[in-house]
Amino acid sequence: MKTIHFASSNRGKIEEVTKHLKSFGIAVHGNRIEMPEISSDDLESIAKEKAKAASNIIGKPVIVEDTGLYFGACRDFPGTHPKFVFKGIGYEGIFRLLEGKSRKACFRTVVAYCEPGKEPKTFEGISRGEITEGVSGKPDPALPYDAVFMPESDNRTYSQMTKEEKAKTSHRAKALEAFARWFNSV
Repeated sequence: MKTIHFASSNRGKIEEVTKHLKSFGIAVHGNRIEMPEISSDDLESIAKEKAKAASNIIGKPVIVEDTGLYFGACRDFPGTHPKFVFKGIGYEGIFRLLEGKSRKACFRTVVAYCEPGKEPKTFEGISRGEITEGVSGKPDPALPYDAVFMPESDNRTYSQMTKEEKAKTSHRAKALEAFARWFNSV
């Protein structure tokens, strides 16, 4: 079984990545580290810079991921800053922001792989859907948007699904699958 390091300060992401990559025969060594994050509206640039920093800190090949959330009615806000926005306005603020507007939204995840001293390679996954009008399922503080995001392919939010069901449509799963196919081929 191949092994890869995954760097994140988010325990929920580490659990999700570990479980998903295991199904591709890849063992994950989770590294709960804080990485510097550039301020940018470009998700790929953020992921690449985080991957470079993480590979230098760990000293081994590593993957990182960065996820953006884009509300169609708000010119793709909050974009690359969903965590910051949620901490600031929470569910109530999100619902108020979208009141009377289209609730269409999409998650976009970029997984970046990097070996120390080399340029990162990226893999993308997108999940389209909508923001619900209320919190559904049990909110996870590590992944708060899962309780309000309903993918197009289902009538439940991610937090109402099992982890296996979520993995069938999730943006993170799609990006990880692209990485796993590449990683297992090299």
